[in-house]
Amino acid sequence: MYFKIIIIGLIFQLANATLQSRARQNFNCDDKINQQIAKEFEASQIYLSLANYFGHDRVALEGFAKMFKHSWKEELEHAQKMIEYGLLRGAKVDTPSVPKPVDSKWLEMNTCQIVDYVLNLEKSVNDHLLQVHRCGESDPQLQDFIEGEYLKEQVDANKELSDLLSRLERTTMHLKSDGTKTSLCDGLGLHIIDQELSKKFA
Repeated sequence: MYFKIIIIGLIFQLANATLQSRARQNFNCDDKINQQIAKEFEASQIYLSLANYFGHDRVALEGFAKMFKHSWKEELEHAQKMIEYGLLRGAKVDTPSVPKPVDSKWLEMNTCQIVDYVLNLEKSVNDHLLQVHRCGESDPQLQDFIEGEYLKEQVDANKELSDLLSRLERTTMHLKSDGTKTSLCDGLGLHIIDQELSKKFA
């Protein structure tokens, strides 16, 4: 019996040894890489949900639908790039479990609120990228990869979404009877910006 246990233990050790990467060197960020892959896939699912929402005939904002479809594809590319990098460094890349977005939640939000939601989503993705970067403090190649492939793009995306939200609020401003101003995020201003987005993401 004892001999059988030893044999089984040796078999498990051999199996684990065959899974160890020969290319792996100075890399200890498997968990952070896998978490980032999951983040990118989760963001892509949210963008797909939004593209479908804005493309529906009862919403009919083609420009926003195109923009979020573009973002959907972009996040998938980010995830694939992270997967390929993990494999390059000998990481154990896990297949992520991606939660399904609650599609009905967009019905309770106006376009300004949705853009604000997406801006916070991008900031969350960027925050985790910075965690991956910090994980590579003793891994210059990992930090170079994150800086070169992700960080500038994330900063640019945050600025673009912030500008879009400001323009939406400004062009849909409404003067109330008491003299105060409020953004309705609807009407002609929304239509004009949607047309601009439709041309930009044609």
